[in-house]
Amino acid sequence: MAEVIKEQNLTRVVVASCSPRTHEGLFQENCEKAGLNRYLFEMANIRDQDSWVHMHEPEKATDKAKDLIRMAVAKAQYLKPLKPGQLSVNHQALVIGGGLAGMTAALSLADQGFASFVIEKEDRLGGNYNHLYKTLEGLDAQVHLKTLLEKIYKNPLITVVTSAQIKKIDGFIGNYKTTVQTKDGEKVFEHGVVLVAIGAYENKPQEYLYGQNSKIKTQRELETLIYGKDPRLTPVKNVVMIQCVGSRDKERPYCSRYCCSEAIKNALELKAADPSRDITIIYRDIRTFAFKEDYYRKAREANVKFISYEENRKPEVVASGDKVEVKVFDPILNESVILPADAVVLSVGVVPNPENAAIGNMLKVPTNQDGFFLEAHVKLRPVDFATDGVFMCGMAHSPKFSDESITQANAAVSRACMVLCLDFIEAEGKTAFVNKERCSACGLCEINCPYSAIQVNVAEGCAEVNAVLCKGCGVCTASCRMNAVDLNGFNNEEVLAQIYNLN
Repeated sequence: MAEVIKEQNLTRVVVASCSPRTHEGLFQENCEKAGLNRYLFEMANIRDQDSWVHMHEPEKATDKAKDLIRMAVAKAQYLKPLKPGQLSVNHQALVIGGGLAGMTAALSLADQGFASFVIEKEDRLGGNYNHLYKTLEGLDAQVHLKTLLEKIYKNPLITVVTSAQIKKIDGFIGNYKTTVQTKDGEKVFEHGVVLVAIGAYENKPQEYLYGQNSKIKTQRELETLIYGKDPRLTPVKNVVMIQCVGSRDKERPYCSRYCCSEAIKNALELKAADPSRDITIIYRDIRTFAFKEDYYRKAREANVKFISYEENRKPEVVASGDKVEVKVFDPILNESVILPADAVVLSVGVVPNPENAAIGNMLKVPTNQDGFFLEAHVKLRPVDFATDGVFMCGMAHSPKFSDESITQANAAVSRACMVLCLDFIEAEGKTAFVNKERCSACGLCEINCPYSAIQVNVAEGCAEVNAVLCKGCGVCTASCRMNAVDLNGFNNEEVLAQIYNLN
């Protein structure tokens, strides 16, 4: 393509092929190699918009392809060269959250020579990792946590701010300013990227007599007793564990992933301390991912019993005086059984951080229907947000194991470093612009912009577009009642040319 552009001295290029989402950038780069402005390129998507959706009507599909190409050619004659602006990049990062993912991210950034600010709302780092003592595979989590903390506080590139609350985040990729409320008053941090690692919380159950009877505990509470060698566990001989408490139901349809493994881990620990203990795990589905299945087999071999239940036939916990019993329908016996329990342990899963919505509004990033942060693309951009320069990791994204949080934190840092390693970044060329003479400063465009890229300048009496934040979505153009906002690459002249050339 580059050679043809040079030989024929072309001033516009039209390509009729597949989706611009995957190949437009490649063709634009070839245009630039030949000395042609990348925005003098137009693409007719005759695959996704034609051949794929009309595969059983080849003749009509061919006619439609001709129309799409004719429209692209008509638009191309009105294309104008655009020059994206350049912006300097602040080489520091802001990490929101000081749990396992946040600490891993800060250390990974430091290893690559980039400074970071770790903002933690609690009075100490660690998050949920403070309550994990041992992984199913045998890793001593508290020793690992201690090592992480030592590395962080000794590293000159990492600034830790605890007991802090984020009040405001302004700016855009490469140039953010975050206002943080600390014990010493408000502080402003300047940085180039944001890594969201605010974690999640253990669900507090409202069922199975939790909080009403001291024998009803969560898996986290049981783990604290086990590894603290609490003498209250000594007389405990009959243990019943109930899975999927407050999860995989109408309110929270998602699986928290780690609960089954946590139950098996604690069951094995209890059996190791006293093999005579009678332990029963009441489950809907045992989800021990990958090689964690080996530990499920070990639990079976250790005589840990498993009874399945259906969502519409949940177990019942009954307390009478000092006695607690669990009644559950056993599908193998085809009858209900009553299990005496010295301890009933609930696998409660996690719920999203209640601050997700507030942080999401500050950064203009979305959450999914469950309340966790939503990535830009599950396969192509799994740790990116749609907002450039903002990344996610850990349980802020979804429930996961500790090793998965570490992996995702390193992935987010890799993406962030692609920004931090640059001295300058280019803004998008196809952005909106305002005709000041037509603008009435009504503010409708500002209200509708999903990226906060357009604001009304009261002094000037018109709206102004921040080209760095603008993604060229066209919402402001469509919402403007005065026809004062236009979009580079999709202005009226170009769009009307396509319409008029459509048969």
